[in-house]
Amino acid sequence: MTADGLRSQARYNGSMPAPRLALRRLLTLPDEAAGRRLAIAGVAGILLSAPVSLEHALAHLPQVGWLLTAVGAVLAILCLRPAWIPQPLVTRMAIFVCVAFCAASTVVAGSLTVIALSQTEQQLLCVNDVAPDTIVAGQEVIHGANPYTSFNLLDAERALGCPFFSVSPQRAGIFAASLTEPSLAQVQAAAEATIHGHPTGGLLLKFAYPAGTALLGVLGGRALVLIGPIAVLLAGLVIVRRAEPPMRRVTLLALGAQTGLLGLVGSPFVDLIAVALLMIAITRRGGLATGVSLGVACAVKQTVWFVAPALLVLALRDGRARDVRYHAGALLGFTVINVPFMVASPSAWFVAVLSPGIKPAFPLGVGPGAAGQAGSATTTMFLVLMIAAVVGGAAICAFAAPRWASAGIIVSSLGLWIGPRSLGDYVALLGVIAVCTVAASTSMRSAPPGDPRLSQRDTKTISELVSVKDHPSG
Repeated sequence: MTADGLRSQARYNGSMPAPRLALRRLLTLPDEAAGRRLAIAGVAGILLSAPVSLEHALAHLPQVGWLLTAVGAVLAILCLRPAWIPQPLVTRMAIFVCVAFCAASTVVAGSLTVIALSQTEQQLLCVNDVAPDTIVAGQEVIHGANPYTSFNLLDAERALGCPFFSVSPQRAGIFAASLTEPSLAQVQAAAEATIHGHPTGGLLLKFAYPAGTALLGVLGGRALVLIGPIAVLLAGLVIVRRAEPPMRRVTLLALGAQTGLLGLVGSPFVDLIAVALLMIAITRRGGLATGVSLGVACAVKQTVWFVAPALLVLALRDGRARDVRYHAGALLGFTVINVPFMVASPSAWFVAVLSPGIKPAFPLGVGPGAAGQAGSATTTMFLVLMIAAVVGGAAICAFAAPRWASAGIIVSSLGLWIGPRSLGDYVALLGVIAVCTVAASTSMRSAPPGDPRLSQRDTKTISELVSVKDHPSG
């Protein structure tokens, strides 16, 4: 028999290579319009976090990254439109991109985790100031100390034996008149002077996170490196499992394609754990348990605060009248974790958790607001725009038409990118927030009439739109 004949026989017997068949199934065009939109949302999420994923490639052209983020935001919001049925060719391209990025995320995330776990504890914790903040604060909790009053970053780094001091400069003390961020040499000199009893001011030395960061720091650096990606993976699997069977494949691809999160992999940070909790809170905005998820996420990292108001407003609008279980859960999760520290030292806690917003800092990051100079009108303008994004997003959730209300979550998240402090750790969240928002919107519309998550108006709208299917012509 010829080679062509053997291949034909193998195809006939259903014995084609498994990887090829698996890839073919992954690339299959979704039958439902909602699946097509979710595939497009996966690409929108990639664009949203492009300044992080392509940070080195765009180092000399940051405006390109800003444009990609803006395009991604518009595209993600467009995916919330129930009547939009993307063309087959566009959808196929989106699925192909999601498959490629999902594969890259899996390989790179595994590699980064293995590399991080092979490092010594000192190497792992001395990369920047976030790791000592997290792990040493956790050690202080273990020893019965309150990190809000006892923690000092320079002492922590010196105890760890770090070869240099990693500390964030503030626009105060010797740096009060500076318009741009001081050089590493200037920061090192200020740190050395402070260590030797001559404080210069202008250095952020206190613990400046919600209590959840310190409590997770108890686990240690290596544990956080491992637990973070696992938490995101488990959250993604929960979301995929909750999706309707026809939507599960594209949901998995869209979430897995968010390579922006790779910037958080391999580091002893708590950000990925906050991301995992936020993913759950976005995709099901109802019930006590998911509300607790949002509250704990807020108790772990301040970045979640940017989208929390929009989520709480939208949950109130989506649910039955007087159903505030989601809100009660959020309050419970945040309070239980923080109250012991608030009671122990109220002023220290408030100053610490609010310090990222109230202490004068230098513009820094990958967003447009970071391009200005400290104290300039441009920086002030972007600070106002950042606040407007958060407030405006909550207003959209409250007052927009039902089909567009969840766009407020995406708009609020843009505050992490617009403001003068748009660090890569912040912008990395944008893609997965957008995908989860679109996935949640799809789930809400596919819920049966009478579902407690839907209002009468929503149910009527859904009954008119949910039957929209793809035609062969697209």
